[in-house]
Amino acid sequence: MDKNTEELIVELRKKDKRIAELEARLYGSDQHLEERFHKLIDHVEMVSVQGYDRDRKVVFWNMASEKLYGYSRQEALGRQLEDLIIPEHMREGVISHINDWHEKGISIPAGELELKRKDGSTVPVYSAHVMQDNPDGSKYMYCIDVDLTEIKKAHHQLIKAKEQAESANRAKSEFLANMSHEIRTPLNGILGMLQLLKSTPLNIEQQEYIDLAVMGAKRLTNLLSDILDLSRVEAGKLSMEAAPFDLPELMRSIVDLYRPVIRQKNLAMNLVIHPETQIQLKGDGARLQQVLTNILGNAMKFTDSGKIDIETYPLPITDTEKVKILFSVSDTGSGIPDSKMDELFAPFTQCSEGLNRPHQGAGLGLTICRQLVQLMGGNIAIESELNKGTTVYLCIPFERPPQACAWEQKETMPQPTTQKFKVLLVEDEAISRLSAARQMELAGCEVVTAENGQQALEKISAESFDLIMMDIQMPVMDGLSATAAIRNGDAGEIAQDTPIIAMTAYAMKGDRDKFLAAGMDDYLSKPIENKDLLKLLDKYL
Repeated sequence: MDKNTEELIVELRKKDKRIAELEARLYGSDQHLEERFHKLIDHVEMVSVQGYDRDRKVVFWNMASEKLYGYSRQEALGRQLEDLIIPEHMREGVISHINDWHEKGISIPAGELELKRKDGSTVPVYSAHVMQDNPDGSKYMYCIDVDLTEIKKAHHQLIKAKEQAESANRAKSEFLANMSHEIRTPLNGILGMLQLLKSTPLNIEQQEYIDLAVMGAKRLTNLLSDILDLSRVEAGKLSMEAAPFDLPELMRSIVDLYRPVIRQKNLAMNLVIHPETQIQLKGDGARLQQVLTNILGNAMKFTDSGKIDIETYPLPITDTEKVKILFSVSDTGSGIPDSKMDELFAPFTQCSEGLNRPHQGAGLGLTICRQLVQLMGGNIAIESELNKGTTVYLCIPFERPPQACAWEQKETMPQPTTQKFKVLLVEDEAISRLSAARQMELAGCEVVTAENGQQALEKISAESFDLIMMDIQMPVMDGLSATAAIRNGDAGEIAQDTPIIAMTAYAMKGDRDKFLAAGMDDYLSKPIENKDLLKLLDKYL
């Protein structure tokens, strides 16, 4: 071996030694980093971290893991994962997933788990997983677990609170529905008797008394509707129903409702319908009437002298399929103080408070008005000056009904017929039964009465009827059960197709559809007005 070769070998050995020293330093550095990492996560209180080798034996167990799972570090080190914190039913799957990660590189996704404590209880955790390569070529799997106990507890509390709120809301809805029924039933008897009185010979003074009493009954009905509507708005269940209606006829009917009070208070009332608004529209006419009735009622309540003007004007709109109308109701009443303007649309708020209140009311009218106008896609505004009067403006869009709409034909009030049609009236409440029977008799019908569904079936089995007016809530057998029995032929085949009309104090949204789906042909809600009863009789008889 020559000298140059020997020198080269020596130099290579020196370099090899330096490489070995460098490798030793690097390896020592990895160990140092690993030790620093362990020390760092060992004192993290909120996050449990465990390390496992290829055989799933514990190589690291921080203090948070001791607290979460109940095993000390000495108890856990060297034991297998499945023997410590994995419930029996999960063990086979956990082992399989860990083996797949080591052998096939299929990582374990993070997620929520129910793991086991030392005392046998379970704990909900959110668990994530990391595979760490070691300098010697081995791999450790680290599990990072976050205790979800408090989060789950808060979640369950929220669910319980939600269920309680829903239960309270259902209870409120059931209470309101029951109150609606119980109030409408006597109202129906009162209004029915008053309408019967109007059909008898009366002098002018008596006629005025009855008109005022009818208006009082309708005012109570409107208040009940306002309370129910406010509940629906709060629950997000109030919706609009679009149908054709005649705007001039609707405006005149609203004015006619308040004429007795206008005469009593010696006020002037002017209705101005712009020629371009003397048309048929498509929208929720009943809700529009409710809004205008509330506003007009307020105008009369706060006006002791002078006049009230109701006007309609067309507004420009680019959509040829729609119509936008401005309604205004102006009065010369007491006006509204500036300090109260911001509170007008808050529920149960009035300008006057305490025992010395000059005006009655529940303070719901304007609240409902704004909600209804907004649901119709419109706006409401108020202009007022103290001691000089108030003007309420409504801007509401409507659709144009089809040109061939039957509503364009002038509707006439049905006249009493000379032909005797036979009607079975099924009604358990004595006053409502008497008033409804008499109204139908005045319309030319022969009326037979029954006090419950069972009596109705017996009468239908014995004789035939042209029409059945059926109450819903009754003793012995209710109206829906009686209707089902009639449609099933229990009262005879000949009676199966007899028209059945629900005549009921159930007037919540959805009641009509429920009764029609049960086999009834039509629906009248109490309190029943004579003109609505006559229209229905004319329709079927």
